[in-house]
Amino acid sequence: MSILLIISEAITTVATNTWFAAQPVAISTTLTFICIFMMRWSAYAAIPAVLGGVVFCIASGASAQQMLIYAVGNLLTLLALLWFKRWKKDDIRLGNFKLIFFTVSVYLLMQLGRWLVSLIFSGNIWNLVGYIASDIISLLFAVVIMFILQKVDGMIEDQKAYLFRLERQRKEEQAEELSSYTGFGDED
Repeated sequence: MSILLIISEAITTVATNTWFAAQPVAISTTLTFICIFMMRWSAYAAIPAVLGGVVFCIASGASAQQMLIYAVGNLLTLLALLWFKRWKKDDIRLGNFKLIFFTVSVYLLMQLGRWLVSLIFSGNIWNLVGYIASDIISLLFAVVIMFILQKVDGMIEDQKAYLFRLERQRKEEQAEELSSYTGFGDED
């Protein structure tokens, strides 16, 4: 998954910078991967948070300061893990409103984190507005992808729960097969 993040982030960043060079817009897959990782592996979402920020900055030709803003700022998204205390992951995965709410909250935490880190380097309130406005297409992209992945079995499901569910289903199928088995020698 991390390799997919690196490839997709590099491609979308270079493409956006080439096609929309004069526009203050960013298209990034990092938000999508953070949401996926959070749903599947909880705190391991820190991996795409940092990695996505670094790849985005490298592909953009950004400074070390910007790389720090993006890589460290993206870590604030981990606060969205608190939603799992309020709702089960399945409630988020299966509920359309909750899935949108979750994705939007991860997005807003990402932008807030970047802004807070930028304050260290004399940023201001307008930086927050800039982060939110320039990255809004990434949010739309993430919501659409999360809805698509909602339909794919196990894709945005907690992986431990998913494996337990598969094992339970396998045992139920075996039990059904055994109960329908009539045995040998009935033709006598």
